[in-house]
Amino acid sequence: MLMTPIDFSFAWKKEFDMKSSISIKKMTGIALSVAMGSGLWLAASTVSADGGAYIGGAYGLGRVDGGDFKDDTSVLKAFVGGKFNSHVGIEAAIHDFGGADDNGFRSDLTGGSLALMGFIPFGDGLDVFAKVGNLWWESDVKYLGLKNSQSGQELFYGAGINVNFSSALALRLEFERYKVELTSDEVGIDISGTTDVDVASVGVVFSF
Repeated sequence: MLMTPIDFSFAWKKEFDMKSSISIKKMTGIALSVAMGSGLWLAASTVSADGGAYIGGAYGLGRVDGGDFKDDTSVLKAFVGGKFNSHVGIEAAIHDFGGADDNGFRSDLTGGSLALMGFIPFGDGLDVFAKVGNLWWESDVKYLGLKNSQSGQELFYGAGINVNFSSALALRLEFERYKVELTSDEVGIDISGTTDVDVASVGVVFSF
C-alpha cells in the first residue's frame, strides 16, 4: 500500500521526535555528569590537604556479551574527578564503547557516567580503588538497512589501581562492568535483552 503525503509526514515527524528526544536525553545525561563532576572536582581541591582534582583519559578493550551481541570492541574514555580526602572521591566520564557486530546486527554505544570512588593508598606509589555509579547511555542499532536508537541509564561498577610516578602523574589500570537493557522497537529490529559490557583499560591520570 502506498503511503500518502499525510502518512509520510506523520511517520517522518514521529521518527524525528523520537530521535530528538533520545538525543536530548543523552546530552542531558552527559552534561549532568560532566557538570557535577567538574563542580565537585573544584570543590574537592579545597576540602582537604589529602584531597585534590584530576583529569585523564583511557583506552581499553571491551567484551560485549548478551542479547544479539557478542563481540570485542575498542573503548575510549575521558574523565574528570575530585578526591575529598585520601579515601573518598567522585568521578565523571564520557565513554565511547565502539561498535559491536553479530548476526547482522550492529550497535554503536556511547554514554556519560558519574561514580562514587573509594581509594585505599599504599604509600605514595600505589592507590587501589573501587567505584559504583550511574551510566547514561545511547545505542544506535542497525540491521538489514533498518536503524533505531535507544537510550537508558543503568548502574555500573569497577575497580583498579593507580601507579603513581609522581604527585602529578599516574598510570591507571582498570576493570569496569556495565549492563545495557535493550528492548524491541517499532521498526522491526528485535533486540530485546540485557547486554553486559566488560571493559579492561589502561589510562593516564594528571593530578592538580
